[in-house]
Amino acid sequence: MTTLSDPFWQAAAEAALAALAEAEHVLVPHEFLALHERFAPLEFSWGLRDQRRLAWCCSKDDVDRVAPWLNERAADAAYFTWANEVFVLGGNFRWARAADDESLRHLPAWFERVSVYRGGTPVRPTKERPAGRMAAGQDSHARRVLVVGASNMGNVGDDLLAGVLADLLAEMGAEAYLSGPDIDPLHVAAYDAVVVGGGGLLYASRDGANETQNLANYLKFGPIGRHCNVPVGLIGVGDQDHAGGVARDPLTQRFLRTALTQFAQVTTRDPLSSEFLERWGAKNLRTGCDLLLCRAERMRAAVRPTMVPPDRIALVGELYRHASFAEGLGDGDGELKERVRDGDFDLLVMSEDDIPHAQRAQKALQKAGAAAAVVDLRGRDVDELVFVFGSYAGVLTTRFHGLLLALMVGVPVVALDVREGKSARLLTDLGVDDALLIEAGSADATERLGDALEGKLAPVPAGAVEALAERVAVHRDSLRSLLGVQNAKCPAVGTEKPATSPRIAAGAVRAPLGEAETIPLCWAASSEHTEGAANLGDSLSAVIVAALANRAVRHADFTDLGTKLVAVGSIGHAISGGTAVVWGTGVSIRGGVLARNVPRTRYDICAVRGSISAQHFRDFGIAVPDVFGDPVWFLPSVVDEPVEKKYELGVIPHIRDVSGHDPAAPARADSLRCAVDGADASSVVVINTWHEPTWDGLLAKLRLIRSCKRIASQSFHGVVIAEAYGIPVLNFRHLLGAKKDGPVQVDLTAPCQTDPRIWEFYKGGPRPYFHSYSQRRGERTPWDAVIRSIDERWEPFAYDARPLAEAFPLPLAYDPLTAIAPSLRHVAALEF
Repeated sequence: MTTLSDPFWQAAAEAALAALAEAEHVLVPHEFLALHERFAPLEFSWGLRDQRRLAWCCSKDDVDRVAPWLNERAADAAYFTWANEVFVLGGNFRWARAADDESLRHLPAWFERVSVYRGGTPVRPTKERPAGRMAAGQDSHARRVLVVGASNMGNVGDDLLAGVLADLLAEMGAEAYLSGPDIDPLHVAAYDAVVVGGGGLLYASRDGANETQNLANYLKFGPIGRHCNVPVGLIGVGDQDHAGGVARDPLTQRFLRTALTQFAQVTTRDPLSSEFLERWGAKNLRTGCDLLLCRAERMRAAVRPTMVPPDRIALVGELYRHASFAEGLGDGDGELKERVRDGDFDLLVMSEDDIPHAQRAQKALQKAGAAAAVVDLRGRDVDELVFVFGSYAGVLTTRFHGLLLALMVGVPVVALDVREGKSARLLTDLGVDDALLIEAGSADATERLGDALEGKLAPVPAGAVEALAERVAVHRDSLRSLLGVQNAKCPAVGTEKPATSPRIAAGAVRAPLGEAETIPLCWAASSEHTEGAANLGDSLSAVIVAALANRAVRHADFTDLGTKLVAVGSIGHAISGGTAVVWGTGVSIRGGVLARNVPRTRYDICAVRGSISAQHFRDFGIAVPDVFGDPVWFLPSVVDEPVEKKYELGVIPHIRDVSGHDPAAPARADSLRCAVDGADASSVVVINTWHEPTWDGLLAKLRLIRSCKRIASQSFHGVVIAEAYGIPVLNFRHLLGAKKDGPVQVDLTAPCQTDPRIWEFYKGGPRPYFHSYSQRRGERTPWDAVIRSIDERWEPFAYDARPLAEAFPLPLAYDPLTAIAPSLRHVAALEF
């Protein structure tokens, strides 16, 4: 027997096991369920009124978990056989062996609590939460409806479904209150109706394990509602009983059949769930679709990125529960490692259960040479989720609502599931089985998974999803019947447009940056996370601004509620609150942060880094002038000291390929493309972009870069610095679609297929192309070939920086295109 740490619980478990000598079944807390096959949840008592020889073991604090008829003889000690300070063991029959003196001493406390509870005093305080959805003109006499589900438990899908139900009820003039299943039945009587749903709430087994507690948690509300004379509906639910737990357990069958017949209205999200519930006696049953499809109209109206990275893939859910993923990727050493190398992945967290999978997958992908970031979606609203899912070229998911969100946003998707699983059911319902990857019996599962990880996914026809969404009317109709109303009182749920932030039109009076003695500037500064080191590109923001304005600069937090300047770096999306005066900033859609911050922030856009960043802002209706460029271009007007050329080639990796934050840290050992053999050590130098957080530290790093005759850079600002100083340079990375390593000409008239920062920087020049050198991360680089390619292909970048200089939002201390900074006093005082 499993040992419980608490001695009172251990004694209760032993007593419950001993009771099986006389009882046919014992109802117990969920912690005991695994101890014996004839144990069942306490909540089953609501559906087992006539069950003979039924025993139960209950904590004295949990008198509400036992249906009233199990305590009809609560004053008769003969129906109790054991008790301690915490638990009692009773039954609906007289025990052959009566309670001993020690047990009798503890029973009066139970009798007293039951008596108080029968008098109408709840055991548990109310846990219901107002949903915050109010119908237009709703008054204090509106129907109060309790919505019972799995919301507020850290699952994105369940929270979305609770919001949908609350909005549907608001349509009908009702006020919704949200709760989990752990609610005192006495509270139910305070409501005009109860709605249980939506989502996959109904299962008795999963992966072969007993899951009857989940079934009990939600179906008990049918009998509870009947007992309290409150109508109860089971709305938008699905069953997950893949392992056949109901079929192998007669007691569960009896509870299921009894409980289901006491729901006034029942709707499901798929035909198989309807078949399951109909088989067990559900009445007024109709098949709808997942409740999230009620949001279809709002999701169509929500902002989504119009310029999406072509190679970024999202991975969602409990990935390592599926053999093809666990074996194919492993911890970065599986057979799929070559297929993820140089890939770009986000691990999306939609539930607490996803976190260990996301963290493990992140490490595995990074080990295999891919970029991987964890993005937590919990707490995001519908509009943010649309933006997040819309920012990927494809989605691979084990999460049902991850699949549904991808389908509704129109992103190509592959779902990993078991046969007749909820994702499998949905895709079958849509007639798109090719988006499903089944573990059992699939010989090509690993190959198909590899294709998905490489972004080879086919979009699901939008018409299939739209046709399925028409079934939402089923849920509305059943809710109206439950509440006794005929028509909705306000517009359909989910059609309201999200609140927008105040805007500052182009050409408006500049925000008052000049009033303070010191310029508040946002940049990604050194921190504990970077072990005190600063990143060159980010630090140059303060250098350029301090020099051009000839004023002191202070670091402003990204969430500062005042007015702040935002210049160099891909940080435009990360600014939240206050007024952001944007000059030459880059904007990313990664993680959907932009969608969260736009409604909170005022924008005064003077210039952005390029056309992609501009479009990301414009997608939200923010005015952006056609002034593009990176302010680091002006660096030669700040630092113009002569430097001796020592190296034939400088190689600048992305910081994720650097083995630490030290300014001298080498490239990671597994980044073979940056490996320099002894024969090349005197002529090829690898330079990371970390520097000591002082002006002298920054100058030292800049001198090292300028001491190179040529540059091959994966770092964006490595490219910009080289071009600004006229150092021949090629972008150095693996290019999507490149058939072999070597020089590649990138077409700027075609959609971006590479690093959007590099693409939009060169897009600001007159040439319709730029040159790059494609090199796989896991293969050694022929440095002589790189040098030869730079010499043959580099052309000086002809960029007209005059509009960017004139867009500077403060008075210029000098003209950076014709003169040198007259003073570096404020620059030298900077701490990065």
